[in-house]
Amino acid sequence: MKHRTFAVSLLILASFPWLAAADSASLPEPWKHEDIGSARVGMPVPPVPADKFGKNGLFGKSGTIAGSAKQADGVFSLQGTMDIWGPMDGGHFVWQPIQGDFVFIARVTSMDNPGKVAHAKAGLCIRESIDGGSPRVAQCITAVDGTQFLYREKDGKTIRDKPAADAAKPSVPKEKFPCWLKLVRQGNVFTGYESLDGQTWWPTGTIKLDLKADALIGLSSSSHATDALTTSVFDHVTLTTPSK
Repeated sequence: MKHRTFAVSLLILASFPWLAAADSASLPEPWKHEDIGSARVGMPVPPVPADKFGKNGLFGKSGTIAGSAKQADGVFSLQGTMDIWGPMDGGHFVWQPIQGDFVFIARVTSMDNPGKVAHAKAGLCIRESIDGGSPRVAQCITAVDGTQFLYREKDGKTIRDKPAADAAKPSVPKEKFPCWLKLVRQGNVFTGYESLDGQTWWPTGTIKLDLKADALIGLSSSSHATDALTTSVFDHVTLTTPSK
């Protein structure tokens, strides 16, 4: 089977008319960007039961600063608040529509992490919609905690961490940048990888998930704070999909 590799893939947005409202002024087509979920300033957020999430003061709140995204010479810079986790994601998302299998790769060159927040994240994400509670899979790196493979199996459910089976595998050291990330879909099997050089890859996690074939693929940045932005910088962004 032939494959095509896209730095910016030319998928037809007309097939997804419900995506047309997103702001794309600072990005090349077909990329779009916007705050999602609890990162939307002033968005009412459902309360979160304390017995389910403990004393995490972030849940049940919304962001107070709008995120942003820009691209120049193949370098994407995203600023986002909140967190890509919990029952409702929050963060800034740069995305385009995707159909079926793919290999998505990007290098995270840096993360600006005010306050050294352990759960601030930069990542690659596939999701069914831009709704905060959408089912999704993400391969992330945090500036303090290292890499994570995270998924939400059903709408509105919390995110689960699915580490690779081999706990003794080599991995990218914590607080190490640049870091390469890869997210792969084969049918309903999703696998995340990490790398120091973009050549030798180590599996971070894998999950079988009934995610819709028509979905959204993209980059994310979140600060794990309502009132501070984390800047995540990506380059070498490539998306490979099977040819029709």
